[in-house]
Amino acid sequence: MQVPVLLDRSSGEALSDQIVKQLRHAIAHARLPAGTRLPSSRHLSEQLTVARNTVVRAYEALMMEGLVESRPASGIFVSALHPADPTPGSSNPLGVCEPSWSMPLPSFPVRLPHRSAAPHGRLSFDFYPGRAHPALFPLKIWRRHLQKNLTNGGARGLTEGSEAAGLPALRSAIALHVATTRGIAADPSRIVIVSGVQEGLSLASRLFLHRGTLAALEDPGSQAALYAFEATGSETLGVAVDDEGLVPDDLPLRATALLYVTPSHQFPTGVVLSARRRDSIAAWARRCGCYILEDDADAELRFEGSNPPALAASAPDCTIYLGSFGRTLGAGLGLGFMVVPPRLAGAVIAAKDLLDHGNAWLEQATLADLMRGSSYTTHVSRVRAHYRENRDCLLGALRRNFGDVSISGETGGLHLLWHLPAGVPDASIVETLARRSRIGVYSIVSGGAITIHPSLLGRRALLLGFGALLPKQIEQAIDRLSEAIDDTVDNLKADVTTYLVGAPQTSPSIQHRLRRTPTHLDSRFRQQPALPKPRRTRAPSGTRIAQGPRPIMASVSSIYRYPVKGLSAQPLARVDTEVGKPLPFDRIFALARPTAPIDRDNPKWAKKGLFAMLMLDEGLAQVATDLDVDTMWLTARRGGRQVAAGCLNDPADRETLERFFQTLLPSFKDPPALVRSRGGHFMDKPDSVISLINLATLRSLEERWGVALDPLRFRANIYIDGAKAWEEVDWVGSEITIGDTAFLVDRVNGRCGATNVNPDTGRRDLDIPTSLRTAFGHKNLGVYLIARQNGAIAVGDTVAANETGEDIAVRPEPAPRSIGTRRRYICRGCYYIYDESAGVPQQNISPGTTFATLPPEWRCPDCGSEKLLFSPHLEGAL
Repeated sequence: MQVPVLLDRSSGEALSDQIVKQLRHAIAHARLPAGTRLPSSRHLSEQLTVARNTVVRAYEALMMEGLVESRPASGIFVSALHPADPTPGSSNPLGVCEPSWSMPLPSFPVRLPHRSAAPHGRLSFDFYPGRAHPALFPLKIWRRHLQKNLTNGGARGLTEGSEAAGLPALRSAIALHVATTRGIAADPSRIVIVSGVQEGLSLASRLFLHRGTLAALEDPGSQAALYAFEATGSETLGVAVDDEGLVPDDLPLRATALLYVTPSHQFPTGVVLSARRRDSIAAWARRCGCYILEDDADAELRFEGSNPPALAASAPDCTIYLGSFGRTLGAGLGLGFMVVPPRLAGAVIAAKDLLDHGNAWLEQATLADLMRGSSYTTHVSRVRAHYRENRDCLLGALRRNFGDVSISGETGGLHLLWHLPAGVPDASIVETLARRSRIGVYSIVSGGAITIHPSLLGRRALLLGFGALLPKQIEQAIDRLSEAIDDTVDNLKADVTTYLVGAPQTSPSIQHRLRRTPTHLDSRFRQQPALPKPRRTRAPSGTRIAQGPRPIMASVSSIYRYPVKGLSAQPLARVDTEVGKPLPFDRIFALARPTAPIDRDNPKWAKKGLFAMLMLDEGLAQVATDLDVDTMWLTARRGGRQVAAGCLNDPADRETLERFFQTLLPSFKDPPALVRSRGGHFMDKPDSVISLINLATLRSLEERWGVALDPLRFRANIYIDGAKAWEEVDWVGSEITIGDTAFLVDRVNGRCGATNVNPDTGRRDLDIPTSLRTAFGHKNLGVYLIARQNGAIAVGDTVAANETGEDIAVRPEPAPRSIGTRRRYICRGCYYIYDESAGVPQQNISPGTTFATLPPEWRCPDCGSEKLLFSPHLEGAL
């Protein structure tokens, strides 16, 4: 390379001294960083037109000062450590002096649209909107077309300048594509290839906006559009959006230069602009002389029904169409296009030419080949099916964890907007809680959108992009998000009134009471993991059971239902089950907090923060309650003596019972509302499940921790005995039979803070969820069942696994290895543990394969997380 040395031959200073002085200055000010290879003495002498000995003398002087070093057979390099290094902690390490004058800043504000702030790999599950899945990129066919273009005409294409408007072959292919898919009859001369929608926005802003002009956009809308308009110095105006898209009646009644809209999948709400409003907007644009900027990036990903034609199809004279391949192929491709009105084509091409003289030839040529045949159409159909599956998985996971969720934008695109329900904190709080669990969910602002006028949507909505995740990852992420929200409510120091949307403000004295630890709680157990640390014992090896029916030497020891959420268990000798239903009369009543936005006449399932809960309101455990489901007569006893009773069908009796329960709830200013679900329930999870606990697992915990565990802490419906400890975990995903009734073992049960309350004393004396996490890296205990048929189960019924036709591994008690072995590695995405001694048979990884030797592209067999998301699984590590 050439180094910046300029010699003054008219100076009396020796040339070698000038070389030394300039190189010394460059090294001291980091213009020649440590490790930089300097030109050889011959090359530098030729560059400076001096004798070679002059350069040799200069290099020798620098070596004596320790600034450079000679490496045999390699050359001369700047020393890694040299005396001229700036002192550590210097505020100006590069020696750059601040000028005494102040240089001007840009005339107009330049803001950067918000992108995902988490570096790659920092999050286990990232729901940033609009991202495509890298595994779906058609790499094989792209490589084939790319190699063909490099072989045939690659040298010419890469060395000659490209057309500013774009490669003619690609413009022709796009013209055919938008005609068939979006109804736009466009000549290739009206198409301009750009780097993406953002460059199209910038080009249009550059042509039509300046100080004194007006630009309008949707509200809520895109940060990228707003900031592009602001950068020109023009005035911006937000136009309201409702469930039919942009509201034409709110369009400005004065001259407007540009109107930015996203009609096929409004960003961020996802609604589709109605046909009636499309005509109204086009008529308004013609009256005002305003060009419509139509961002149609999500148009190809329509999951339900037919996509309405683009605005540019019916109003080509006043619409600038912006298209992109970022959703179907990927944003890294850096290619999009504009379809402009005929009279604007020359001006847009000229502006593009002045900006960057066109996009790179190779990518354009490869994309043109991809689009000319059926490859691109086939690819779009494939990714659409995949993203539809992701969308369905996300909707199912939200409903399973949060009930009847309010969603918009689910008909297409790569994101949907979740309107947060009551009982869930504001979007910014949920975003923070999720980030602590390595999950990326995004509020309106952090997701790249903006509300120009403050609204509830900005505070109570989350953007969830589902394109870059696998279905299993989506399920695990939403489960973990729900768990993180519940864990926050479990915190005794949490002020639960922050979760009651629309609740009236309480006085400071009441706020203090809500934060205060109940006086009857034994202070020794406040906010402590009361269970001792697990012993460092090695778990026995798992055994294999032969293919076929698997007997389980277990039977039902007890059955319970809990008619009122948070109150006493009601033992049953026998109970009928219905397909897909919980146990009859299980948690059909609940005590809603006085300020909770719960409809007393028709209450819906909601997060547990809206109800009285044992985890926070352990006073509920001070009484034993019993409900006669035939007469709806509820009785409460304390110490064997009746203290309250009444018929839950009688409004007066219910009011009396509510006043009584208030006496057990010192944090409640007013009585709770005793509400009944109409056809549903108030379990912690909205889906209809039946919980099961294996008593052998509890006994293993008692032995490990050295404390007695009352099984009723876990408030399960079915308790079984006779199975192996932790065996129930291996039933997940298969069927079991209890008596003559079949059940699907749906998933494991994450334990909440209610398990900390002793059902006999009403005291919070343990911290079971934290102790489970400390021991095993999760807080799961027990499983959820889904009834597969109508039937009946009774105490004493046997439990058996149905034939699955697969080998089933019995999982031993999940005790971690001792510190220092470092032979097990845990996935921070799903808690899967890679055991070097076992390998991964389903991936043909043999036992004994060390984690370090796994290839970098290896992924978790359970959730697909990358290898870098694994960490050594040590005892006591979370």
